[in-house]
Amino acid sequence: MKFSILDYNFLILSLLFLIPGSIIFLIRKDLRSVIRILALCSIPFAFTEFLFYPTYWEPKFLWNLIDILGFGVEDIIFVVGLSAFTSTGYAFAFRKKFEPYPKGKFSSVELLVLFFIFCLLSICLFVTFQIHLIFGSPILMSGVSLFIFFKRKDLILPGLLGAGITSITYAILCYAMILIYPNIFELTWHTEKFVNIMIFHLPVEELLYAATSGCIATVFYPFVFSSRYAPF
Repeated sequence: MKFSILDYNFLILSLLFLIPGSIIFLIRKDLRSVIRILALCSIPFAFTEFLFYPTYWEPKFLWNLIDILGFGVEDIIFVVGLSAFTSTGYAFAFRKKFEPYPKGKFSSVELLVLFFIFCLLSICLFVTFQIHLIFGSPILMSGVSLFIFFKRKDLILPGLLGAGITSITYAILCYAMILIYPNIFELTWHTEKFVNIMIFHLPVEELLYAATSGCIATVFYPFVFSSRYAPF
């Protein structure tokens, strides 16, 4: 059978999500280290795909890795692309840079370890109480964002604006996907099993995920690595 990349809708979606972050990476050299670090931090979340598939959606995976490993190459590409523009979208759009901020009680490594432990425990709780991760993820990201807001008031506005920027960017990429695959969300997503509400042809779950991921990614780096936003 002849290989066609268009047969793999999740791969196309993942490649689309690489575009915004790649543009920022090329234009803003000062944000490249942020993109690299957040990309590495995001990769473990690619391994949670089995908690979304096939209950929430059923895209086609390269080599059917979802049935072998529980995740695919597409998941890694997707989370790397998503983290790249969610972590830097605010700084890029509003011409901000990172400056040092007084260090707190914990080191960056300690904060990262605590964060991943908290995420793992939260996911275990969601699974135990049968809370689907498409809802659990926004709950988790919102909770961490609110905690950071409480500790760092200077990050509240960037976080909210980052959520807005990510939502808009996320929606544009989804519309590009619709141009390639008409009715993709009706055919591949099982929205009828969840909220089953579409906003401008996009599942409300996706928009909620976009907003919360944009918020946490905007504030995560400056909080963990003792930085603050300043005029560029």
